Amino acid sequence: MQRTTAQTLALALHELATNARKYGALSDAGGRLSANWQTNKTEAGQRHLVLNWVEEGIARPTREQGMAEPRGYGRELIEKALPYALRARTSYDLSDKELHCRIELPLS
Repeated sequence: MQRTTAQTLALALHELATNARKYGALSDAGGRLSANWQTNKTEAGQRHLVLNWVEEGIARPTREQGMAEPRGYGRELIEKALPYALRARTSYDLSDKELHCRIELPLS
């Protein structure tokens, strides 16, 4: 993994952890956070790093009908910058009680 790749991924992890502490699973005693990663190979033989981040027990305030979902820097980084800068595939699914984030990036 190149230095810039590692730095960009570390920034995304920092944003996830910071948001978990401020607003997510780590902001309440009833919350739960799990993170795991693995490497795999595509059918073409390319190695990928796959990171799964799951927060449960989030107590988000309810939004009024028709209000847009807030999009902070961390989410923008994960959904836009990682795919652009690192050719990553990402998903960021946030509900009122859970966050599921998946980052898959090539290792070559």
